[in-house]
Amino acid sequence: TVTLTREASPLDPSPDTGAMAELGWNVFASKACQLGHKLIKALGSVMVLVVLGVIGLTYYTTVVLVYGPRTEEPGTEGKFATIVLVVYHGLILMVLWSYFACVLTDPGRVPDGWYPPPEDEEEAVESSKSNSEKRRRFCRKCAAWKPERCHHCSVCGRCVLKMDHHCVWVANCVGAYNYKFFLLFLTYTLVAAVFDAAVLLSSFIAFFKDLEMQREEGAAGSSGERRAETEAEVGRGMVAVFVTFVLDVAFAASLLGFIIMHVNLNLSNMTTIEMYEKKKTLPWRFDRGHHKNLLEVFGENPVFWLVPVHTPGQLFRLLHISRLSGGRYPEMERDGLDPAGRPTEAGEEELMESRRSRCC
Repeated sequence: TVTLTREASPLDPSPDTGAMAELGWNVFASKACQLGHKLIKALGSVMVLVVLGVIGLTYYTTVVLVYGPRTEEPGTEGKFATIVLVVYHGLILMVLWSYFACVLTDPGRVPDGWYPPPEDEEEAVESSKSNSEKRRRFCRKCAAWKPERCHHCSVCGRCVLKMDHHCVWVANCVGAYNYKFFLLFLTYTLVAAVFDAAVLLSSFIAFFKDLEMQREEGAAGSSGERRAETEAEVGRGMVAVFVTFVLDVAFAASLLGFIIMHVNLNLSNMTTIEMYEKKKTLPWRFDRGHHKNLLEVFGENPVFWLVPVHTPGQLFRLLHISRLSGGRYPEMERDGLDPAGRPTEAGEEELMESRRSRCC
């Protein structure tokens, strides 16, 4: 019996071909994700310039082009223009203050050397829980433990305390320490856009009327050169008012829905990321009622609710966010935290005070 054999060809399919192809795809996907994260990070710097450019356009149109010259007019119109400029400058100041507070404030880092409490028998069955329910959570990308409500941001390349989302408009993550500033930025931008659109509406309509009047006057006897200069000047002003008015309306419409969503999240003490995890963790165990949920973000002093700053008491309370899981880290005592204590909840001092008043 003669057995025919042939040598293996390099073109023959190998059992490892599928595995190699999968490995190659994973490497390609990983590189693509890294490139995408770098592009998003670079885009953030561009978006900061875009935001400042939009604010500059509205300032030029409202202050320089429309209401600045009107302040010199006598009577009611001059007074009204002055009031508009005062209110407008106040709103723009708060918009810029809130914006740069959100951009420049670190959203919240996990303290170096943070570690969770030892695992007990009850928590030994946590393998069946979702990641948001686990008290002992390990970030494989950072190769470190992380507290509850902490998530890894691929763009920033680190874990962020109580991370809400990464926002390209502020070139930063929105987390525990700058979430209040982010909400104030949205709110003041919405108010400023609505106000600016309202005060520019009459000017927007008037520019069209002025253009028509200038054309009629030119047809009645003005020289061609002067008529062209007048129409060009009115045309530039009309374009600036038109673009600014459209941008105001567009931003107001888009921000309104976004603010409503974040107000609902805030009242439930929930982040955007947690909103998608809530279905697996009902009832939401971080919800302590609308009032305490608001205090956790804005602080207990109502005077500072609308100001993009944190009071010392609020900053101290934010330090406790790293202790939601009962964890510890080497520098706790230096930060003024008691390693044997428990986290301070929002509104806790107010509750203690009310109990003392009842007892006394």
